Amino acid sequence: MGLIIPKCNADPRTLDLTLKIYYDANDWVENSILIDRLSAYLISEGIEDVKKEPQSYTKKTQVLSYYGLIEWEDESNNQSRRRITENGKKLYQYREKKDLMSVLSLLIDILTNKTFGRNVLGCDSDSDLEAPNIFLKSCLMIKDLTNKEFGFILGKMEFEKMELADALFQVVLLRSKGLVVQPDLAAAKWSDPKPILALADWGLFTVTKQGMSKIYNVNKIVIDSFGDRLNALRTKNTDVQHIPIRNKLWEEEAFSYLQSPFRPYITAIKSKPFLLLAGISGTGKSRIVRELARACWDEDSIEYKAQKPKNFEMIQVKPNWHDSTELMGYISRISGKPIFVAGDFLKFIVKAWENIDVPYFLCLDEMNLAPVEQYFAEFLSVIESRKRNDDGNVITDPIIKPEFEINKDSETKQIKTWYSKLIKELLAECPLEKVFALTKEFEEYGISIPQNLIVIGTVNMDETTFSFSRKVLDRAMTIEMNEVDLYAGLDRNYECIGKLKSDMLIGTAVEGVDVYADNEEVCNKVLSYLQAVNDVLNGTPFKIAYRTRNEFLLYVVNNLPYNVNDKGNELSEDEVIAIALDEITSMKILSRIEGDDTKIKHSLLEGLITTIEAQLLILTGEEKKIESISVAKLKEMKERLTLSGYTSFWS
Repeated sequence: MGLIIPKCNADPRTLDLTLKIYYDANDWVENSILIDRLSAYLISEGIEDVKKEPQSYTKKTQVLSYYGLIEWEDESNNQSRRRITENGKKLYQYREKKDLMSVLSLLIDILTNKTFGRNVLGCDSDSDLEAPNIFLKSCLMIKDLTNKEFGFILGKMEFEKMELADALFQVVLLRSKGLVVQPDLAAAKWSDPKPILALADWGLFTVTKQGMSKIYNVNKIVIDSFGDRLNALRTKNTDVQHIPIRNKLWEEEAFSYLQSPFRPYITAIKSKPFLLLAGISGTGKSRIVRELARACWDEDSIEYKAQKPKNFEMIQVKPNWHDSTELMGYISRISGKPIFVAGDFLKFIVKAWENIDVPYFLCLDEMNLAPVEQYFAEFLSVIESRKRNDDGNVITDPIIKPEFEINKDSETKQIKTWYSKLIKELLAECPLEKVFALTKEFEEYGISIPQNLIVIGTVNMDETTFSFSRKVLDRAMTIEMNEVDLYAGLDRNYECIGKLKSDMLIGTAVEGVDVYADNEEVCNKVLSYLQAVNDVLNGTPFKIAYRTRNEFLLYVVNNLPYNVNDKGNELSEDEVIAIALDEITSMKILSRIEGDDTKIKHSLLEGLITTIEAQLLILTGEEKKIESISVAKLKEMKERLTLSGYTSFWS
């Protein structure tokens, strides 16, 4: 089924091995026997090294008691013995057979029929709330639910007697304002509850780490198969059974940011953190980069009010740049000893490493005043090495490799002096608590591109500038900025973007495979569109391959949450897909088409127009037909080819 069961705080085998003891006994099990057998199992499986304190094994039992998978003997006998229940036997058998769908169905039956909360025998719980049910219903309503948000919701329900729908709305409203939810102390115990993490071990939802927080999401296969049953789970302290994902108030308040005209920039960055902003002079290309950086901070913060936030750097490209020394730096031997003189770009890379949870924006102003392939070669190579590691973080090859030398006496390697001094210089202003970890990282692996670094080049295409090779265009997302509204910005700041959270900009998906399993139906629609377009491009140098395919998939998936238009009307999923496909067609396909009438025929442009219109119409239907920016651009390019015998994407 493609279901991924994550590894949480505890190895999921611990719960399975505990059930095995009860299952094999099929009768009451003494506490001392449980401890001895479970300890032996855990040590033989390599889960633990030595036998632990007795209470640690009792705690492992509590989760199973919580869900009614084992039962305790009557209190009069000091609760010294326990045995497996019928549900416990079923769960063990299903887990042994790796029958995941039966496991999920059984768990949902338990959640539906069992009462959780206060006085569950053998469990530490003084709450009247059915936390597992509230948790799952919250996950269905809110994507990427954090442990703090869950604690906040439970606190609102238990101590303020708030309905679940109202508590959920409070979270969404705080999110839209860019505020971090802070649960009160009484609810803090729910920020990492073991009974709920057990549901992740059994496959009901996924857990990922983001900084100090845990992020929870119900597995797509669970939603597809059991969504209605989960949404109907009862919860104490509220009569709400089915909660609409959004009501009118949610749309007007909490989701207003979805209507932002900056959505294409935001989702393009999340898909590939390398953008080209092209257009006539004076349209505010470099200013938008600065305002995107500013939008990452709260309005009352020092950085938001600063002329230049610390997460923004502008570097003016010079016409005489023909290598990377101005950006990256160079080794100087004037003093007789090698000394590395760091460039501004390298310094900014390290600053981004020091604040990995904040998006950092580098603006290369007038990027094509010099040949990009010459002064930016290292970055263009390294950006293509991006991949997601086992922790879910995006890593790259080093842009500055570590330098070693051999100690002749011991034949051991040690860091070269100039490289060691460079690291110390670059980390001179780094907070002390981060210096050691970053020094070790740079010495062992070199200095690579952090996943929070976003590079945006501004481009004016005229006779004084260099054109872009396909190598550059293939690696970047290109957005045109030629529209000018002369009435804009007179009554308010035109580039007022609103608060941007880091997860809106920093993507953890790098390739199509990272999003395909969870979005198979959507991705197949994208692939069908791409295949039709590629059939037209077949036999030309503009035919697309895997890199572009991956970026199409990422861009469309990243746009799925943005399903409210500028009039506040909700869009269907197919409409969102069509709009995103149209935008990225312009960014990634049309930007590469350039040449005279011996290379580009009218029939090619006409074929693209016809195919794109037809494919978008399949998604939206005639009644909801979108105004295609890629078709409009193709018509402009076709007219240019007719008039001058030459055409390109660039105006």
